[in-house]
Amino acid sequence: MKLDDVSALIIDDSDHIRALFSVTMRKAGIAKLFQAVDGEDGIAKFKQHAPSIVFLDNMMPKVSGMEVLRQIKALNPQAIVVMISAVSNIETVQEAKATGANYYIVKPYAPDRVIEVMYKLLNIEKAPS
Repeated sequence: MKLDDVSALIIDDSDHIRALFSVTMRKAGIAKLFQAVDGEDGIAKFKQHAPSIVFLDNMMPKVSGMEVLRQIKALNPQAIVVMISAVSNIETVQEAKATGANYYIVKPYAPDRVIEVMYKLLNIEKAPS
């Protein structure tokens, strides 16, 4: 996939995390960014924008990240979803993987790692430094 074609949806109830992710995505060359403040908003934005990749928090009000993941995968089984959570117990990670998460990143995360994972999942070649 060409970098210019990539769009990302960040679903997190934390303004701070959404802002950090936006900076990280822009650093990675992603111009088409969408944000959602909770699970309900995330599902609506997913339907509206059909992003190339979704970064999804697990612990959110209204609808949990795991339920959002289920609904996204029901809408599009090929959707690329990266779970991002402070929860790192093996059961939660296994549940996310079994539900269809393409990757699981534990907070706090390294921005360069997020970019690396995104490039790999979307088959984007790294631009020369």
